[in-house]
Amino acid sequence: MEDPHQVKLVIPLLPLLLSLVSVVFSATDPNDLAVLNEFKKNMENSELLKWPDNGDDPCGPPTWGHVFCVGDRVSQIQVQELGLKGPLPQNFNQLTELSNIGLQRNQFSGPLPSFKGLSKLKYAFLDFNNFTSIPGDFFDGLDALEVLALDGLNLNGTTGWTFPPQLGNSAQLQNLTCGDCNLVGPLPDFLGNLSSLTVLELSGNS
Repeated sequence: MEDPHQVKLVIPLLPLLLSLVSVVFSATDPNDLAVLNEFKKNMENSELLKWPDNGDDPCGPPTWGHVFCVGDRVSQIQVQELGLKGPLPQNFNQLTELSNIGLQRNQFSGPLPSFKGLSKLKYAFLDFNNFTSIPGDFFDGLDALEVLALDGLNLNGTTGWTFPPQLGNSAQLQNLTCGDCNLVGPLPDFLGNLSSLTVLELSGNS
């Protein structure tokens, strides 16, 4: 005959074990969470994001609005046309699984952080914001990049800027738009070697 005391000891452990399993499999990567929290902290009007004040799991469930994940890693941030104001976190490139970023038509300000090492990034829409500068290593390692939009950004103030040689390593680049983005000087020769490039918009520059 089964000892009833043994059954009483086993049953209460089941909810605890299930809870622990749930936490393990649903928690967002802590480095990704830190970047998103810094992103929110920097915004003057972060309430527009509608992210929870005490949330610790952007990948959910429930997921945070405008954030998309693959497993426990952030793969997309889509906050276009929300009216957000503030700078991006300078550790933004620690979102190493990021493949698609949509920041266009907000009021993001300050220097663009480096995107160095975002080797899975395919789509980057940064256009029509108030970014003030772009770092020299911004394009390092963006080998998967297919679409880049930098239109309407007055980058590097009075000096202007040019596409660095590292952009030439983005062999899959199909769509490059940088109208009115304060480009100066001659166009680099490597643009002619980007065989996948089908759209190139550089009007309104010097």
